[in-house]
Amino acid sequence: MKILREMVRSTTMGMNAIDNVMPYVEDEALASLMSEQKEGMNTLLAEAKRGLSADEIAAAEGGKLGKTVLKASSTISAMLNGDTAHLARMLTEGYETGIVSLQKCINELQKSHEEVPVPAKELLKTYDKNIRALRKFL
Repeated sequence: MKILREMVRSTTMGMNAIDNVMPYVEDEALASLMSEQKEGMNTLLAEAKRGLSADEIAAAEGGKLGKTVLKASSTISAMLNGDTAHLARMLTEGYETGIVSLQKCINELQKSHEEVPVPAKELLKTYDKNIRALRKFL
């Protein structure tokens, strides 16, 4: 199911971005929040993976090139500017991208009168909640 693949793609990307940026976070409150957000995404990732085959999961998680590009870009950005506000903005922008891609999948399901999986709705709410929590660091 496309929406489950999108959930795996965006949560994997988000969790990897957190891992890539975490070494540059000096604010303990932000580091704690990031760890908490990663844990929440990991729970929803596990739910999404239950509905997919191993091949579908591997494809959704992306190839080595994509992971390398994400790691390089997020690491370089964090190295060049480790300011708490900048790191919070990077994460916020990632969550916003996840919201857009997930909402597109939800809209497609609704147009075809298919049921939207509960974990997909939960992930959308989680991204929104994560953005609100990051605002105090901007």
